[in-house]
Amino acid sequence: MNAATDRILTQLGDKEMIDKLLDLSKSDFTSLLLEVFNRQSEGITPTDVLKQFEKNRYTIPSEVDPVAYHLIEAEFLKLAQKMDIQTLLLSPASPFAGCSAFGCVNQNNVVSAIRGTEILSDPTNMLAIIIAENIKNKKINNDTAVHYCTTARVLRAQPFPAIKGYYSHFGIFCIVSCGKDTGSYNCEKTLFTKQLAYYRVLLKEKYNANLSVVFRKRSGYADDIGFISSMAELVKSELPDVPVSIDIEDSDNNYYKGVNYTIFMDKENSKVEIGDGGFVDWMQKMTGNKKERCLLSGIGLDRLLI
Repeated sequence: MNAATDRILTQLGDKEMIDKLLDLSKSDFTSLLLEVFNRQSEGITPTDVLKQFEKNRYTIPSEVDPVAYHLIEAEFLKLAQKMDIQTLLLSPASPFAGCSAFGCVNQNNVVSAIRGTEILSDPTNMLAIIIAENIKNKKINNDTAVHYCTTARVLRAQPFPAIKGYYSHFGIFCIVSCGKDTGSYNCEKTLFTKQLAYYRVLLKEKYNANLSVVFRKRSGYADDIGFISSMAELVKSELPDVPVSIDIEDSDNNYYKGVNYTIFMDKENSKVEIGDGGFVDWMQKMTGNKKERCLLSGIGLDRLLI
């Protein structure tokens, strides 16, 4: 419990209040919050709304050109469809704890809401959830690899630098690929080849630039070195014009498994980092099937326009 929470509970005279609220059913807790918010809103005037807007970093509009932004979304998605990657248009809300449940994001870094939701903060999580639901209800069969992508405007609660170009909301293009393990890392190779091929074509066609990648070793595979070496050899074999380097210094985290790769755009003697990706175990956790493999990647759209 942090100092602010402790102070509030002391002021209310009940140090057990949070535990009591957590004992409520989800529907009763939602009903209580709805009543609190409804009463809070009763005394708020239009002038108050304007004052809130002026000091609320979550609601400030971006300086990115909206026409250029939506055009780049369309171009990314159109290429994805051309390359047989399924496109989706996401809701601006995701299930509550849709990021923190996977153990990689603190709930305080997203904007929590009511009715079992939070404001979308990472479309890769949402695509993975959608794919898992489709697998569970037999809407898709991922014995053959499936690839989904989307663009989304996301909102995050962690602090951002108070300088030009940094906002609490920004655009992301992402791909989530899924398949079943068949041995010898064949599934992982199929997922990797598809995603890297997309970024290679994208950078060449739209920016007349080249793709390069850096692989960073992560834990999660019995033979960490063997796995990352296999992925690097795959790139050299299938995409020989894509430079790849390997960082085997294990900076472990709870996010990626086996390998984390950084995407660079190389053009006119400059190298710009535009995104990253890697394997995660989310599909295994949601479906209960240890054979599930999942690769995700994402690019920050605003970064390409500022």
